[in-house]
Amino acid sequence: MATVAATIAQSLYDAGVRLVFGMPGGEVVSVLEALQRLGIRFELMHHEESAVFAADAHARATGTPGCVLTTLGPGALNAVPGIGHAWLDRAPIVLITAQKPDALLPAYTHQVVDLQAIFGPITKRTLKVTPQNAAAEVPPAVALTMQGRPGPVHLQVSNEEAEMPAQAAPAGVSSHGREDSNVAIALPEPKEVARARDLLSSASRPLILAGLGLEPEGPYNALRILAEAVNAPVIVSPKGKGALPDDHPLSAGTIGLTRSDPVYQLLDEADCVLAVGFDVVELVKPFSLPQSGAAGIEGEAENAPLIWMANWPNQDPTLPAAAEIVGPMAAALLQLADSGFSTDPQWGRQRVSAFRTQLAAVAVPDPRPGLLLPQQLLAAMRRHLPVDALLAVDVGSHKIFGSLEWPTLSPNSFALSNGLSCMGFGLPAAIGTALAQPDRPAACLIGDGGLLMCLGELSVLARLDLPVTVVVAVDNAIDLIRSHQLRQGKQPYGTEFPAPDFCTIADGYGIASARVSSPDECDAAMASAIAAQKPFLIEAHIDPVGYPTTPR
Repeated sequence: MATVAATIAQSLYDAGVRLVFGMPGGEVVSVLEALQRLGIRFELMHHEESAVFAADAHARATGTPGCVLTTLGPGALNAVPGIGHAWLDRAPIVLITAQKPDALLPAYTHQVVDLQAIFGPITKRTLKVTPQNAAAEVPPAVALTMQGRPGPVHLQVSNEEAEMPAQAAPAGVSSHGREDSNVAIALPEPKEVARARDLLSSASRPLILAGLGLEPEGPYNALRILAEAVNAPVIVSPKGKGALPDDHPLSAGTIGLTRSDPVYQLLDEADCVLAVGFDVVELVKPFSLPQSGAAGIEGEAENAPLIWMANWPNQDPTLPAAAEIVGPMAAALLQLADSGFSTDPQWGRQRVSAFRTQLAAVAVPDPRPGLLLPQQLLAAMRRHLPVDALLAVDVGSHKIFGSLEWPTLSPNSFALSNGLSCMGFGLPAAIGTALAQPDRPAACLIGDGGLLMCLGELSVLARLDLPVTVVVAVDNAIDLIRSHQLRQGKQPYGTEFPAPDFCTIADGYGIASARVSSPDECDAAMASAIAAQKPFLIEAHIDPVGYPTTPR
């Protein structure tokens, strides 16, 4: 009979998992050995939170669940922020943690905390794996990460029980832990598609909102076909960047970074909104529909109708949708495209063009001598990185700026922590994406404060010799919080620090580096980084006055 550890490993393998990130302890060595026997690769990270970020990015790049292995106690608790991120960013992560066996409890308390109580609120399921339930319960728990709205699950196992034989699953339950049956993929209700077609075809200013729920299906071509057929501007949430390339004439920009993102102007003008894989978890203010201008029963303007389209139901929270298309999105998008439309000719391409001209006219101040503007740094990165390059952005002023301004030219190539917004995400996420797609150049844009939170992962980057360019925006501060202090008329306090010499640190890891403070230096460093096809760190000294969140 297979052991509990072997059953866990086989369940992961059957779900498509070929790589596990983590930091093991003595209490999970049996699981680690079971992974090795199946040929599932294990990559040692230097913090459990980083392991979850890497697993998330890897999962989003591959379309399969990510997996993290930790020990009990401190190892498991170190993963909590990462799992909170996975919960709010809808990431399919299997977290395996150790725990002491029940036979030792409650008298044994060293490193023991109630992990199920901790992970229960931020996972789709937390399961204490035993010899009695492993065969029947672990496979469906792993599968749950990808079912409906994706999300993390937690498996807790003791090393003692991991080595025990797993009892056979009950009769009638397949090797995947579900009752044997031919389960058909649920298709959208035809009446809902018809209702959506009526709403969309009669609108004069239709608009498309696209978000994180586009993955893992990835109906990008169908989305483009519909947008062009309707002549509708496309606004994306941060994790939807690239759904329509940013250089497409209908690509209007990104929403969800601040309470006054420029694209709210276009959203407020729409008279019908099609939300495709959209999730309000990505917004920093409550979602509200624009007023359509039509008078309701009470004589007041009604809200524009919302069409909901996603692979999961409209719930948690429920948005006021006039039509709900739940199921595979690509076919439904193409059905909607096969219609006649009444779009105002001044809308769509013309309105987006005028909007871009308006934004381009906004003046940007000059940087202080010897410093780069964030705009100059981003422009140099875009000039040298290939169209399909993978970019992971950390949290801070540069996340807001990068999400609004980085030209994303291919789908699913922009990674960030948005729902929970965890600093320290950028570097491990770049490692995860680079491991998933080693033939594509990858880059990380991270602040000096963020890099200090995950500095040890440079060791992983060097050990794996991944072609990742780490761009560190150095401003000697946690600038987003410092800016908040300044806007309130307060003096900066507790938000500034002297950044270390990151180039010297990179050299200690055997990573090539360059320090830049001008556009020419930045261009030269980016050219060297791309040509090297190896780990490369660029220490860019910037003036944060260019950030939209920094008082000028």
